[in-house]
Amino acid sequence: MTRTAFLAALEQLLAPLPEAERKDALSYYEDYLDAAGPEKEAQTIAELGTPEEVAHKILEEQAPADSSAAPASPAHKPRSTWRMVLGGGLAVLAICIFLFQYSKAAPVPPVDATPSPASSTSDASSAVVQNEGTSSAASADLSGILPLTVPADDLGNSTLQIPLEKLRTELELELDYGSVVFVTDPTLTSDVYATFQFDNFPHTPLQRTSDEYGHTTLDFEMPDNWQVSPDAPEALLTVTLPADALTRLTLDLEVGDVHLDDLQLQSLKVELDNGSLYADDLTVTRDLEADISIGGCLIRQLSGTKQANISAYRSIHLCLDGDPADYTIDARTDNVVRIGSKKYDKRYTSTGPKGDLDLSATGLIDLTPQHSPA
Repeated sequence: MTRTAFLAALEQLLAPLPEAERKDALSYYEDYLDAAGPEKEAQTIAELGTPEEVAHKILEEQAPADSSAAPASPAHKPRSTWRMVLGGGLAVLAICIFLFQYSKAAPVPPVDATPSPASSTSDASSAVVQNEGTSSAASADLSGILPLTVPADDLGNSTLQIPLEKLRTELELELDYGSVVFVTDPTLTSDVYATFQFDNFPHTPLQRTSDEYGHTTLDFEMPDNWQVSPDAPEALLTVTLPADALTRLTLDLEVGDVHLDDLQLQSLKVELDNGSLYADDLTVTRDLEADISIGGCLIRQLSGTKQANISAYRSIHLCLDGDPADYTIDARTDNVVRIGSKKYDKRYTSTGPKGDLDLSATGLIDLTPQHSPA
C-alpha cells in the first residue's frame, strides 16, 4: 500500500473523531513516514499495520475506560496514548483493508488535433467495462449492496492529447483519485499537443470540456461503489507541456499530491483534501492560492508573485526571489516562523514593496531568500 492510500484510508476510518483530533493523528503519521524516508516507506507502512489496525487502536484509546470517571482532555490524552502505542510498536490485528472506490470504463481516446468548429465540446469515454459474466444491469443492482473490487492487473494506462491552443486561457483538473505531475518540455511549440498520461487508473469515464476561448476542464471521478485492490500501484497523471503554455492553472484533488516542474503562470489555484504541493522553479506573476487540508507546501523557487495565500495543515517552505524583508508578510503558525536564520514564535509580519504573502500552517513556516546556503 502506498503512502497516499494509507493516509487516505486512515482519514476515512477516523471519521468518528473530532476534526482537530483526526487532523492531528494524520499529521503525526505523515511526519512519521517523512522521518522514515522514501526508501523505507513501504517497510514502515508494513510495520505500522493496515489503516484499520491503526484506526482501531486510536479509536479504542479514544473511548473512556470508565464512563463514571472524569473525562480525559479530548485534545491531549487520546493523542499521547496512541503515540505511545506507536512508539512501542503496533500489534498486528486482523481487520479488513479499507479500499478506495472506483468504476471501470473504456480508456479515453486521444483528442483530434483539428480544432472543433463548435464553440464548446463535452465528451466522456465509452461504455463501462463489465466484470466477467456480469451485465450492466446486474452491476447496477449490486452497486447498492456490495462494493465491486477492481483488481490491480485490471488498471490501465491511457494517453490524452489536447492542442495547446485549447489550454491557453485556463486548465482545470479535478480528480478524486491519483497524484498529478507537471513536466515541462522546451521542445514543444504552440502548434502541438499537451500530453496527459494516465498510469494505473481504473478505466472510468473522464469528462472533458473545452471552449473556443482556450478554457479546458478535465474531471476524473469514480462512483462510490467501486474499490481498488490493495496491491494496486499508485495512480499518476503526468502532464507534459511547454513551461509557458498556460495562463491559469486550477487543480482540485481529493487524494494525491501535486508536483510542478518549471512552470510560468499568471494565476495558480490549488485545493488538496489529502496531499501536498511540491514545486521546483515556479513563476506566478499575479496570484497564487493554495488550500491544503492535510499536507504541506514546498516550493523550491517562487518568483514574481504579487499575491500569495497559502494555507497548509503541516509546514510551508518557500524560497523567494529576493529578501523576505522586501515582501509584505503575515505568517501565522502553531509552531515557529523561520526567516533565513532567525526564528519567530507563532507569527511574523513585515511590510515591503515586492508582494503580499498570507501564510498559515500548524507546522513550521520557513522563508528563505534565493541562493541562500542550504
